[in-house]
Amino acid sequence: MSANRYLIDSDAAKALCQYGLIEDLATALGVTLRDFSILAQLRYQLHLASPAKALRKLGSDLAVDLANLLVAQASEVVVLLESANYSLLEGTPDIDGGELALFAAMCDDASAGLITGDKRSLVALCKVEGKIQESFTWAQILCLEETIAILIGHFDWQYVSDRIRIRPDVNNAVSNIFGRSAPATEAAISEGLQSYLNELQAKTAGKYSSPYLSALSN
Repeated sequence: MSANRYLIDSDAAKALCQYGLIEDLATALGVTLRDFSILAQLRYQLHLASPAKALRKLGSDLAVDLANLLVAQASEVVVLLESANYSLLEGTPDIDGGELALFAAMCDDASAGLITGDKRSLVALCKVEGKIQESFTWAQILCLEETIAILIGHFDWQYVSDRIRIRPDVNNAVSNIFGRSAPATEAAISEGLQSYLNELQAKTAGKYSSPYLSALSN
């Protein structure tokens, strides 16, 4: 789906800033950083009030600059505790408070997309039964690896690979896809993304809807 705005969890926001790709992702999605919504705690999780601590947390000056830019321009996710969708999800195992707020906000706004780096929460979400499944579509959700595929499609694989491979400390799965000791080829990267996304689909009982896999099958 093409969303008007995107909710983004702290794991994905941190990783995309560390890769230097957060602004590029906004461009690839046809939005700006002002169309992203973040959790209020992100600025504290990344220690942005302390440049030295933020640098230790994020690993580069570029990542710190991008995180500060994201926090300055993005809106904050607001979910009322009396929200019906919040109540339907509250207490679900393996969905923490941050992801709970993001899922509820997504359910409250059918035009919003969700970018998440928390695969475990997606597996948990697929097991939630009842009315909540009528409040959103899985097409609203993009996992971190899906956003990497979107970036490759908009820019090119070499551009994305160069940025990811200089930060092998950020995400093991992504680093393995792009190659650690030597850069992976375009074909190998595609195979790696397909493998990860197929696994995510299997773990969510086929519910996760991957634009990348759909495009390859057409």
